[in-house]
Amino acid sequence: MSIDPQKGALPLQRIRELLRASAIENAREEHLQPSSIDLSLSDEAHRMRGTFLPQKGESMRDIVKRGTLFPASLAQPLELCGIYLVRLNEKMRLPPGVYGCANNKSSSGRVNLQTRLLGDGVSQFDKIPPGYTGELWLEIIPKSFPVKLEAGERLNQIRLFTGDTRLSMDEHRADHAAEGFLYGADGERIGGPSLIGNDGIAMTIDLSSQDVIGYKCSPTTCRVLDFSARNLDPLEFFEPIPRPRDGQIFMRRDEFYIFVTKEWLRVPIPYAVEMIPYDPSYGEFRSHYAGFFDPGWGYGPDGSMKGTPAVLEVFTHDNDFILRDGQPICKVVYERLTEPPEIAYGDPRMGSHYLGQKGPRLGKQFRME
Repeated sequence: MSIDPQKGALPLQRIRELLRASAIENAREEHLQPSSIDLSLSDEAHRMRGTFLPQKGESMRDIVKRGTLFPASLAQPLELCGIYLVRLNEKMRLPPGVYGCANNKSSSGRVNLQTRLLGDGVSQFDKIPPGYTGELWLEIIPKSFPVKLEAGERLNQIRLFTGDTRLSMDEHRADHAAEGFLYGADGERIGGPSLIGNDGIAMTIDLSSQDVIGYKCSPTTCRVLDFSARNLDPLEFFEPIPRPRDGQIFMRRDEFYIFVTKEWLRVPIPYAVEMIPYDPSYGEFRSHYAGFFDPGWGYGPDGSMKGTPAVLEVFTHDNDFILRDGQPICKVVYERLTEPPEIAYGDPRMGSHYLGQKGPRLGKQFRME
């Protein structure tokens, strides 16, 4: 098949061409997103004795033989902090020059369900090299509570590229000035130069504008989260965090938090946005599993929206940590698509669960008043 020679991230219609040419096998067109496609779980699962990365020439089937403790069943909840490998339904036969990068979906990131994509002979998580042919597997680790899954569930998504078109610092500044990437809650555009650096746009934590500024949970085996549920009581799993009087939050080691950014992110149609790898110089925590915003996020069908705040999944690493209002929490980088997608985020033809979020919001499994 032919792929547009223009470099960049592929939009929905180009990914659809790959599906129809069997470059992505067993995929369903209804799983297409504006610039990605959701991947789905098969019913083959294994409880592993640790995390494995394949070496060059080593298949994931070799990894399964080497590292399986016992065959697992999705009919039983995945245990807290257990390491599982689940084969995905989709297989890849990518054309030369087309490669992929995977991310958690928000629905899995917001319940602290860690997922990482693996492929045959690929010694790196979440990366699929140009021209890859083979099975896809997902490492799944429930980090906060046992999780009940079903075959067919979609926990992560893959984006496909023909080249790296992430914006440079100067391009971020110029395009922000022209398009308006960041806004405040008051609808006013936020100036760019103080936020834009040579590795992306900094965003800061909001601990002051809402009565409830976030949620937290501690690891527990007392509750099983049914991932397919849509009306769970959030108080059974998360504790709301009221706005602190002194503008700071004490985060304990190993706890998981949901917060929101002060800045409201706006993604014009020809762009997509990635949350870039965490910089430990900001502190001993990790922010944002999901790490991807579709074209049209905070933009609207006619460009009239003035952004939407980014909800962040945050957990601490080795030490307790004090997070202060307005502190840098993450960075984003804009990238260009090869062409605008046929359908953008927020289109009524495509469900958009987080379109109207204005503050910290839990995953779609929970009822939010």
